[in-house]
Amino acid sequence: MALYINKRSLRVLLLLLLLVLTSLLLLTNLQDVRQMTVSLKPQQINDFELESVNLLNCTEADPLLPPNTEESRLVTKRTQKLQQLLKCRNRRLRLEKVQHGDYWVVKNMVIGRESRRMGCAESITYTTNGDYTFFDNLEMIAQRWMGPISFAIHSPGYDLKSTLDAIQYVRNCLPGSRFITDYVSFHVYFSNKHMPDYVPYNEDETLDWPFKCTMENGTLLPPPYHRARSEMYKEQANLTYPINVGRNIARKAVNTHFIFACDIELFPSLGFVEQFLDMVYRNNSVLSLNNQQHPRVYPLPVFEIFEDEQLPNDKFDLMELFRKHRAQLFHAKVCANCHKVPGFQSWIKRKPNATDDLQLFSMTLRQGAFKYWEPFYVSDNKEPFFDERVTWEGQSNKRIQGYAMCLLGYEYHVLHPAFLVHSPGIKKPSPNSNRAVYAKQMTKFIKSKIEPEYRVLYGKNKYCVT
Repeated sequence: MALYINKRSLRVLLLLLLLVLTSLLLLTNLQDVRQMTVSLKPQQINDFELESVNLLNCTEADPLLPPNTEESRLVTKRTQKLQQLLKCRNRRLRLEKVQHGDYWVVKNMVIGRESRRMGCAESITYTTNGDYTFFDNLEMIAQRWMGPISFAIHSPGYDLKSTLDAIQYVRNCLPGSRFITDYVSFHVYFSNKHMPDYVPYNEDETLDWPFKCTMENGTLLPPPYHRARSEMYKEQANLTYPINVGRNIARKAVNTHFIFACDIELFPSLGFVEQFLDMVYRNNSVLSLNNQQHPRVYPLPVFEIFEDEQLPNDKFDLMELFRKHRAQLFHAKVCANCHKVPGFQSWIKRKPNATDDLQLFSMTLRQGAFKYWEPFYVSDNKEPFFDERVTWEGQSNKRIQGYAMCLLGYEYHVLHPAFLVHSPGIKKPSPNSNRAVYAKQMTKFIKSKIEPEYRVLYGKNKYCVT
């Protein structure tokens, strides 16, 4: 019996001794690290932190975690300077299931490979919205934008299945699928009164959704987003389109400091993201960086071209179409005042410089001749969100935000020579009795309810209108 007790005691003593030695080693290492970081300069500390992150990401850290296959991300001097200037913090995109008023949102259901870990000052996120019938614009936008795209998709009921079909098709079956896979992050949202019967649990489950690109003879299958709109759950259930809900979801799901809130049928001129960041890098006075300055946004002129024309890549191409009378101001025959920038004729006549450097062209407030302006612009994502009580059918869905920005004193600094072009086709007035009914009701609601609320929240200014 005594022998048995001695052996057990010996094991206990050995374990205690091992724990003491381990603790001493840990304390010694911690002291070394503390001395090392104290003696380092700030830049060296940053390098040390980056090395530590790389060590934590190594595959031997935890055999239960999947291996990290990401390559180290290069950080340019421009990105470093802009991040210090903007005081923004990097963060990775991740899937979340959240409630948004009466809607459920699966944020970042599928994340662009490059967008997932994009630095906050490294690019600009194009935020947009739609349903699965608008997917035919994604390939062109991704190829021309070459940066993160945050796409919120209204997917009530069985429309979610069609949305999943469309996501897989554009990511796998198109010549430009790699640009979509790299940059587009998809979010879906639906009313809690119109729930789908199935929602993927995570991103892997979404990417496992079955798809097929070609028929047995190798012919490309028609895109699933070309199905008739009359077949949609939204149409069968007689739902309105909550456009501003989608706009806000897309804005909230970004990881860059700058955003470009845009409609999915608008295509940018080539190289715009790099041009804008280079402009800020060269001269940060173009930004409003303190509370003594009025807040600013940076609009682009918007044009439309005839249906059989190719999208212009730069201003030289655009002016060639103007010379042939094959391009014009967007909505010129529908609502010219909604999209005409200040100094429009001077903008048209001004020749782009040889280096394509982006410049501030003109500045205005949303007042006077521009009181009904509905511009699309780069911002720091701090402007008021879109009012979600307004639907696409009710029209005026952007004007209410413009009213709030007018009350807050926002300045609009128009850029040159970059621009937007609407999906080919000239817009013409087309009376829609259904939208006319909605619009009349919405205008009354805006005047009686929304405008008084905004004057309480943002102040009064007799020159601001919705």
